[in-house]
Amino acid sequence: MNIQEYIASGILESYWAGELSDEEMQKVDAMAVRYPEIAAELDELRNVLINLANSQAGAGDSTVLDFVTSTIRDEEKEAFLRAIEEPETQIKKITVIPRWITAAAVLLFLSIAFNVYFFLRMQSAKDDVRRIAAENSKMAYKIESTQQELDYAELRVAHFLNDDNIHVRLDGSELSPKSFANVFWNKNTNAVFISVDNLPEPPKGHQYQLWAIKPGQAPIDAGIFDHNQLVQELKVIKGEVQAFAITLEEQGGTPVATVDQTYARGFLKKS
Repeated sequence: MNIQEYIASGILESYWAGELSDEEMQKVDAMAVRYPEIAAELDELRNVLINLANSQAGAGDSTVLDFVTSTIRDEEKEAFLRAIEEPETQIKKITVIPRWITAAAVLLFLSIAFNVYFFLRMQSAKDDVRRIAAENSKMAYKIESTQQELDYAELRVAHFLNDDNIHVRLDGSELSPKSFANVFWNKNTNAVFISVDNLPEPPKGHQYQLWAIKPGQAPIDAGIFDHNQLVQELKVIKGEVQAFAITLEEQGGTPVATVDQTYARGFLKKS
């Protein structure tokens, strides 16, 4: 006889559930006397079910209680309800585990399984919400960046196409060869606009300043500006201007240009 197959057949669970006939239960008892492995398995199953009954000693949810009592025999209901009220006393009297304990165990396992399932689904839903929020945030950032680029392009085009503006391209110096910017000087209002195309991040406590260069004069302050912003309007510069230049100065600007910190310069085209 294969002992493991006998144990795996489920007959021992049926034994404790009270589902076997008297003759079948006597046969199980005889097998337990003959084979220690079967006796040990019976004891383990009994302990598991009694521990389960102890852990569920409270009356529990009324819905579950109604369902369980509706599925067991009428003669078992009274014992079941007494066991709920006085679990320790009743468990000591039980020699054969009644069917209600098996039903309660099944309901408990199903409840745990559903709780785990819905918990995992809830976690998955939360992850989806966080992912969608992150994607929306990235999309909003891209839209904002794209809108800024469009605004920047529109402003540049407007200044390029304005016949009243004199366009001066400022190219990088030896100090910063890759730097460049565009300056627009309005002939009618003398207003100066700068379009920053490429300037390195200034050191902390410093910013860029634009200068107008006139014949025989020291550079004239045309205003400080933010190298990260779009087209910016600076100061009004009147008179004969030959060139514009950008220098790196301390935060807030200076009345005298630091010539050796020139990052870009450009000359007006002769008409």
